Order: sequence, then C-alpha cells, then structure tokens
Amino acid sequence: MGRAALVPPPPLVTPRGTEGSLGTPGVPEGVPGTVQPAALAGSADLARSAAWSTGGIVAQGVARLAYTVVIGRSLGSADLGHVSAVLSLSIFMALVWPTAAGNAASRYIAFAVARGQDDRAVVRLLTRTWAVSVVVLAAVAVPVAWGWTHDGVLAATAAWTVAGYGAYAYARTGALGRGRARRVGLADLGTGLLAVAGLAVVLAVGAHSWVLVPISLGYTVFAVVCWPRGVAGDTELPRTGVLSFAAWNVLAGLATNGLLQLAMISAEVFAAPAQVGVYAAAFTIATPASMVGQAVSQIIVPAFAHEAGNGSLRDRRRLAVFLVFTAGCVVVFGAIAALAGFVMPLFYPEQGVAAAPVLRGLLVGVFVFTIALVPAAFLLAAGRSGEVAVASLTGLVVGVVVIAVSVSSAPLTAGTTGFVVGSVVSLVALVLIGFRSGRASEGDQTKRRATVQ
Repeated sequence: MGRAALVPPPPLVTPRGTEGSLGTPGVPEGVPGTVQPAALAGSADLARSAAWSTGGIVAQGVARLAYTVVIGRSLGSADLGHVSAVLSLSIFMALVWPTAAGNAASRYIAFAVARGQDDRAVVRLLTRTWAVSVVVLAAVAVPVAWGWTHDGVLAATAAWTVAGYGAYAYARTGALGRGRARRVGLADLGTGLLAVAGLAVVLAVGAHSWVLVPISLGYTVFAVVCWPRGVAGDTELPRTGVLSFAAWNVLAGLATNGLLQLAMISAEVFAAPAQVGVYAAAFTIATPASMVGQAVSQIIVPAFAHEAGNGSLRDRRRLAVFLVFTAGCVVVFGAIAALAGFVMPLFYPEQGVAAAPVLRGLLVGVFVFTIALVPAAFLLAAGRSGEVAVASLTGLVVGVVVIAVSVSSAPLTAGTTGFVVGSVVSLVALVLIGFRSGRASEGDQTKRRATVQ
C-alpha cells in the first residue's frame, strides 16, 4: 500500500482487458496491490480499475476497523492492544519481502500480458522467494507475539496472521498485474465480511485466544482466490532484474510505511497494557484516513507518467494538484480531529475519552504522510526514484532516532512523535526536491527501459 513501484514502466500500448494494476507510489504498504501496469488503455479503463481497487482497499479498511472495534468493546484494552500490535507486525514484516515480491510480480506480469510473453518462469521465481520469506517471518513472529501476550495460542496464530497477510499482499498485487481489478475488489469485500463474521463466532463461543484466526483466514482465502499464476506465451519473459526490482521495493516500503507501523509496535513494547489499548483505539481510527491519499495516488502516476518534464512542482498544474489536495486533507483531517472527542467514545466506550488526544496527535502524522504522497508521485512518474528514496529514508532514520530518544520519558506517545517528525522531514525534503530542477537519473532511465526488450 506502497511506494510500490520505484519507477514507472516504459510506455507500452496495452490491449484492452489487460488494464487494472494501478500506479501508486507512496502508498502505505499496509494496503498492497496498487502498483503500475505496463500501460493503461485509457481514462475510462483507469477509472474503472481505480474504482475496483480503491473500493477493495476501503472494504478491507472498514472490515479491519470493525474487527478491532468489536475486540475493543468485547475484550477490553489489553486484548485490543495485542491484536493491533500483531496486525501492525504482520504489515511491517510483509514489507521485508512478500509485498515487494508481489509488486515485482504485478509489474512483470503486466509486461508479459502486454507483449504476449510467457511469464511462468518469473512467477515461479517470485513465488519461491515469497514462500521462503513467509516461512522465516512467520517463525520470527511466534516469539515476538509470545513476548507481548504470554498466550501460546495467540502467539501461534500470530504466525498465521503474518503468513496470511504476506500471502494477501503478494496475491493482490500479482492479480492486479494480470488486470483482475474487479476480482480483487470483490475478494476484498468478501473476505473482509468473512473475517468480521468469523470474529463474531469466535467471541460467541468464548474462544478469546483465537481472535486472530478469522482475519488470518480471510487473508488466506483472498490469496487462494487471487493467487497469480504464470501464463504461457510465444516467447519467454526475461527474469533479468526481477529480484533487484523487488529489493528496491523492500527499501521503499520500509522507508514509507515502516514508521507508521513502528509507532503502534513501540507502544506495545514500551507502554503499560492499559495504555496500549488506548493507543490502539486511536491508531485504528487514524490509519484508515490515509486511504484518501492512496486513492489520489492511483490517479496521479498513470496520468503524469508519460508527460514530458521532471515532476517539478514549479509546473502550475502539478502545484495546483498538490495545493488543492492539501487543502482537502486539511478539511478532512481537521474535521476528524475536531470530532475526536465525540467519535472515539462511540467506537470505543472504554478507551474513547483517553484516546481522543492520542488520535489528534496521530492524525497530524497521517496528514503529513498523506499529502507527501503527491510530490512523491510526481517525482516517481518522472523517474526520479533515487531522490524519493533518499527523502523517505531520511525521514525514516530521523523518526526512529526520535522514538529511541523519547521512549523512556514518553513510552505511549514516543511512536507518534517519531512518526510526526519523520513524516515532516520526508515531506519537506520531497517538496524541496520537487521545486529543484532535476531529471531522471541514468539508473532510473535504464530501469524505465529495462526488462523486456
């Protein structure tokens, strides 16, 4: 849900029916599957694909919000904190490889579809690397979750959550590369409902330690429905650069979305259990608001990828888009912040009053993070991926340092402070780069032409 593709693909003419994988650099990796295809056939196809993909993102976001609200109201602050932390852990761990492998699958599958090539070898390669990474990450999740919860069942099912989300991330992006945006959107909706319904059953029978099973099952079912499979063609799609492309995506994903997940994880590690529930309540309300930026990013990159220029904000059209989007976000996030004292107790009666100020702090970070997606998307569309990566990594490093320095004095809010400061650093850097004259680096230009010649 990520600065998924570091570079726009070369301009190709895509046959009708192959569209559906949307370009969204800068999107939080918490919501994967929004990367670029080889090309888009037209504005109508772009709009349809954007509608299905964004609708799926919203459906999953609402389902996850409902999931955590039900847990918070039924089981209390401690369990809400544990579940939210494990979900953040699953997203963070997926950034290490599964999400990046899916982004690579989406991009290379789209190339193969556009050119009628055989992509089976590429898909097999990426699937093997995905499988190895998921086994390792799931194994690591068990002792981490045990250290947080001291619940053997919850720790074991956390491994399934990590593996299930990794499968979801890989399958979603791969399916969009094949042009299956409609299937992805419907699967998001169906599996989101399945997870919430399953949670109701788990709570009804009193199996509280099994609360992670329904959402893990939902992710797994989605992966089965949307799993990317190789397709035969006249000539074989070269595998050159596939793994290096995925490796760049790991770097980009951790730089852009890692800090947000670390905010929740730091609260789980350093704050008292009751405080973690308060933080988790605010976190579950703040993070879906970033979907506004995801939806806009899905439109920007395809619209600007084939235009001449260097992505500069000196261009009046780009600057206008950025300023209008920022103004709209001020209204949206400002309204949520103003209503926090009223909204939070409605969702979380136990944690709501205490969570309202925490929510307002998180909203500042999510607001800055969201508006930064626009200048990043312009730069990436122009092939200036190296500069975007440097800006994002700078923000990540600064944010982690702030968390480390402040956690002893403010264990609950250190993650928020680091997230806000890191996001501001990234935004300022991206805006300064956007106003500076520049052009795509030689490496970026090579990547834009690469792969399938």
